[in-house]
Amino acid sequence: MLEIRKLGRACGAEVLGANPLAPLNPSEIREIEQAFLDHLVLRFRDCSMSIAQLRDFARQFGPLREHVAKNYRDPEVPEVVIMTNQDERGNYDRVGAERGVGWHSDGTFEAVPPKATVLHAIAVPDRGGNTIFANMYLAYETMPADLKKRVDGKSAIFRLRGRKQHTQGIVSGEDLRRMNDVMHPVIRVHPQTGRKSVFVNPHHTVRIADMSDSDSEALLEEIFAWCIREEFQWEQEWRAGDTIMWENRSAWHSGRPDYPKDQLRRFLRTTICEGIGSSAATAH
Repeated sequence: MLEIRKLGRACGAEVLGANPLAPLNPSEIREIEQAFLDHLVLRFRDCSMSIAQLRDFARQFGPLREHVAKNYRDPEVPEVVIMTNQDERGNYDRVGAERGVGWHSDGTFEAVPPKATVLHAIAVPDRGGNTIFANMYLAYETMPADLKKRVDGKSAIFRLRGRKQHTQGIVSGEDLRRMNDVMHPVIRVHPQTGRKSVFVNPHHTVRIADMSDSDSEALLEEIFAWCIREEFQWEQEWRAGDTIMWENRSAWHSGRPDYPKDQLRRFLRTTICEGIGSSAATAH
């Protein structure tokens, strides 16, 4: 029997009683799906997984997609990528280390953004390196009325790395040129819960459509300043063997780079497609 233990006031819950290494039964999948919708971020603790085991666990919640960063994909399991702060020689790799640092939601630069990301800790430093999550339902629902009025009904342009105009070397120039800008609502209605949340994010949003660059920039900065308030956040303190599954449709996240740079930080990561599991979750 599963137990869902709430971890933070804004978001986050731990799933107890589930074995990520064994197939879940339909009842367990429905319960985990509902907890995912309710808490946005789920943690499964103290269970080390191989690349194949992470793939098998994650795809119980929907088909997996291959990451745009081809160089980081596992050659035998391309749905899983390696996240590490060290290169092949064990030296500090700034590009690898800074992936995931800065507030964002994964895949918002895609025409159909992903449902969830699953991240599994292989090795973590002895201090620092946590991941912060922010509840974008709460950010929208508690937003000042004037700001809410100005953002409702607007759309925004999204691109990999957004306004920064670079990708830190994680995607080849050729692949980047093949990617098109996409448009999504600034405030998106969640396809399963029907709740509104802030969907623009600092990493992947270029500008708000039908506004001048200066007006768009000013409004985005106002939105972002509101959304990073601490009352919307919960912080994951990593232990080796932790697995976190988080929402990309109603939550932001950011890694913290505040750990000893001479210590290994290594994770496995995969992405679950949008629109999967909705019938099971909403029928619960």
